[in-house]
Amino acid sequence: MAFSPFRPARIAEAGRSKGEAELGGVLVHGRYRTPEEMIYLASRLDPGGRLNLNIRWTAPSAGHDRSWYPGLFMDPVETNEPALTQAIRVIDNARERATESGRIDPAHMVMMGFSQGACLTVEYALRHPGKCRTLVVLTGGLFGPSGTEWQGTRGMLAGTRVFITGSDVDEWIPEPRVHETARVLEDFGAAVEVRIYAGRKHEVSDAELIEAGEFIKKAQT
Repeated sequence: MAFSPFRPARIAEAGRSKGEAELGGVLVHGRYRTPEEMIYLASRLDPGGRLNLNIRWTAPSAGHDRSWYPGLFMDPVETNEPALTQAIRVIDNARERATESGRIDPAHMVMMGFSQGACLTVEYALRHPGKCRTLVVLTGGLFGPSGTEWQGTRGMLAGTRVFITGSDVDEWIPEPRVHETARVLEDFGAAVEVRIYAGRKHEVSDAELIEAGEFIKKAQT
């Protein structure tokens, strides 16, 4: 059956109450995953509570078989359209909701995604530069096959911080694409930190979540 335009069923929320958070966050789940799984990952960012992350999360859902787009992220981009553009629109709506009608500015906005959601987090930054200035890319990369020339301008991501992770054995997100993504984002002005975890399967480890939590904390100060 062809991949049909999805209708996101809902946006889950977690964290601080509306009006109380210093940070607004968007969680983007992976293929066949759920918003609740992303909320669980977010709960592991600060296991001891020492960071005191003051953040309210919104987590949109993909409505077609819990997938945001039909193909692989390194397929030609056009083969994942129009679902890819629709997914970005849904994520932008969740980001707008997370700002609480503009109360929380882009410098205090965080987006965190895993796998499909991590790739969409990168794509969101390219399509909406400056709207969210702290990105946590848990095993993801730029869309498109090898040799793609990604469009953007030098400096368009100035002020954006990116924490991007990967593994040397992940068959879904090759390590070279993680490094290539970091280089492109840096060329566009982002400040990027890369972590490659040896032997880690296609999953999210406790170690990278703790590092991600510390990375997010910097946006709170």
